[in-house]
Amino acid sequence: MIQTLLIFIRDKFMIVRFRKRAIFALLLAFNFPAHADEYKFYSAAGIKLPVIELSQIFILKEPKVLISNDFDTAGAAEKKFIADGKSACLITTKSRIDKALGEGVLKGDAPISLVDTLAGIAYSGIQKPQIKSEEDLKKILLEVHSIAFSDPSKGATVGLHFLAVIKKLGIEKEVLQKSVMADDGVQTMKLVISKKVDLGITQVSEIVQADASTLLGPFPKEFELSSRYALWCRDFKDERVVKWLELLKSKNGEETFLKHGLRPVNN
Repeated sequence: MIQTLLIFIRDKFMIVRFRKRAIFALLLAFNFPAHADEYKFYSAAGIKLPVIELSQIFILKEPKVLISNDFDTAGAAEKKFIADGKSACLITTKSRIDKALGEGVLKGDAPISLVDTLAGIAYSGIQKPQIKSEEDLKKILLEVHSIAFSDPSKGATVGLHFLAVIKKLGIEKEVLQKSVMADDGVQTMKLVISKKVDLGITQVSEIVQADASTLLGPFPKEFELSSRYALWCRDFKDERVVKWLELLKSKNGEETFLKHGLRPVNN
């Protein structure tokens, strides 16, 4: 009886092992090509969700390509890209790329403009105040108990802009005393959604992508910040890079960007 039971268990174990091996083999055959060319992309966090979505579409069309995405603040993404000699493409603010090209840090063709976004304000409360003027903005910044924005020391575009705004409003000390420095806009929005802070200052696109219901709106006109994201690649003639750019500029690409709160740029 015991011997029969042991044989039964052994046979079951062998069947399970065989099934696991078969499944693993199928995964290798269909999802993981024997040789995949890796393309390392570094991008500003404000464009994270649409880039991930479009990367998945691209991989389905190009199964022998592996896209490795890294997202950070606009400045940090640029630094990582420059430091990584094997990196393929960078998406960050056009002004940063233009400056790097002008200084010779990057060498090659001009960047391709992709999308525009505005800096905006997210609110974790229920009754949303209106921010239409300088007075409205100053009032809410002084009234709330906590504020989060991306760390300017990491080259955060909106973080640097927000510092300039509160200096101009004359409330830098009061605001910084109750502020939390986030790693990027994604973390800023996590703090807002979890109600750990009252206000979050980041790109409108990041607010929409995280939770559109928290959006108060962009800054008043006199403090508006519009950022243009652009693509720069080490080799624009690379066949896969050409196809990647075609996808970004396609109807599908435009619709994906719009869905995530970004305004496509027609070059």
